[in-house]
Amino acid sequence: MVRAAVRDCSLDHPTCLEESLAIWSLLGREGIVCELRIGVRKHDEKFEAHAWVECGGAALNEPEALHEHYAAFDAALSSLPPGPQ
Repeated sequence: MVRAAVRDCSLDHPTCLEESLAIWSLLGREGIVCELRIGVRKHDEKFEAHAWVECGGAALNEPEALHEHYAAFDAALSSLPPGPQ
């Protein structure tokens, strides 16, 4: 559902970051504790980055444990920033 929503927001090919931000934001607004994770790797002499959402230690938007091939940054974003007052 999130992928469809992101595509409907005029993003032809949403990135893993765009999808993860959408999932993280929607779950956070519902009070579901989850973390936005970002990791990096070097593959074929290229630097690559990847984003995913974890809930209870499980990756939610990951096909075939893709995130396991990335070194995640130590600090995850675990809550939404404060909204406008």
